[in-house]
Amino acid sequence: MNILILNTHNPLKASGIVALDLFNQLKVKNHEVKLLVNNHDYDYPEGIISLESSLAARRKLVKEKIEWRLDKLKQFLKLKDKIRTDPNYPFFELNEKKQIYRTRRILKAAGLKPDMIIILFAKGFINTKNIYEFHKFTSAKIFWLMFDMAPFTGGCHYAWECKGYQMNCGNCPGLYSSDPLDISHKNLLFKKDFLDKVNIHVLAGSEWQYQQARLSTLFKNKPIHKLLLPINPSVFKPVDKAKLRLDLKVNPDKKVIFFGAVGLSEMRKGMHFLIESLDKLKELVSRSDSGLGDKILLLIAGRGFDAIAGSLPFESQYLGYLDNNYGIASAYQAADVFLCPSIEDSGPMMINQSIMCGTPVVSFEMGVALDLVITGETGYRARFKDRSDMAQGIYNILNLSTTDYNKLSIQCRNLGVKSCSPEIRIDFFENIMRKGELS
Repeated sequence: MNILILNTHNPLKASGIVALDLFNQLKVKNHEVKLLVNNHDYDYPEGIISLESSLAARRKLVKEKIEWRLDKLKQFLKLKDKIRTDPNYPFFELNEKKQIYRTRRILKAAGLKPDMIIILFAKGFINTKNIYEFHKFTSAKIFWLMFDMAPFTGGCHYAWECKGYQMNCGNCPGLYSSDPLDISHKNLLFKKDFLDKVNIHVLAGSEWQYQQARLSTLFKNKPIHKLLLPINPSVFKPVDKAKLRLDLKVNPDKKVIFFGAVGLSEMRKGMHFLIESLDKLKELVSRSDSGLGDKILLLIAGRGFDAIAGSLPFESQYLGYLDNNYGIASAYQAADVFLCPSIEDSGPMMINQSIMCGTPVVSFEMGVALDLVITGETGYRARFKDRSDMAQGIYNILNLSTTDYNKLSIQCRNLGVKSCSPEIRIDFFENIMRKGELS
């Protein structure tokens, strides 16, 4: 089978690894696979192709630097952009009609006539007009694997309490807009015009995301499948914690809580909830005679540590920005518990990774926690935004006996293998194609 994968980002870096893993897994099954991206790199292996030339990449870098300086100047002069956006509703592209590449150019670069097209992160690379034309020109079966809410909104990647995507958008809080016919409304109508003509299958990475897509104007009449993001079980796996901690220079006698995010300062990642939960935890341990408070060590990864360092109530060790394979895996493996305070998230994938490593998770009841975090079995699912409940969950896990903790760890690994193994996703694609469920 000829398969074309499309993803904006470099598959050798950060979240792009999801595309690389899918590319490799399909190749192992002897499919003819091409992965097209829009980030140039000289080190791509055979079969991975960038639409962006080296010259264009250099020009883009210069442009980004100029735009960064202009933004700083605007802030200094207190100038306003024509369209302001709320950073908590990230917009990577305000105009969904903007077509970066013509569809025939993309297909020509792929060098194969696809039977199946799998779309991952699309912003800044392809739009819904491209998707419609892929179907028109090739009759390929098309799947859209969602990372966030952007595929079914008028442009934002996270909508918070806004339900505009369930209607026609407009009056967009992310644009500070009171106009029902604003750019978010126009974007949604543009997307709907083309998606209504395509029998596209939508892949949600969590029950949370599945329910959002099912209620959306764009996808409510499309087939939607829930497929948790796969995790490499040979990288993310249980190991000897004591030995690994020595390698990482982490005290083996500590009770280790790990947390992290690409951007620790992002509001949706809930760092203020985390800090308040840790304050509550300190109150809990101070009332006990276990001496647990002196044993707790926080491991932190991601960007923006300086903004929270002074507010942490326990000893901490900053790991920096870790690579998305062995680096991040070692953090879960060294920890007794992974703490996820996200309050607006389609995942995060870090929950999947921790569960696969056999490390229990404490999180709020949102995102993929609804699928993987089961109180008493794989961690503790706290009531949404309830700091005291989150603190209680951490306290419960850190006070488990060795026997009970090991049981919890085994259950995490078993659920990870059952729910997040790469084979599940590959079997899904092959079965749907084999059965001819798409026209």
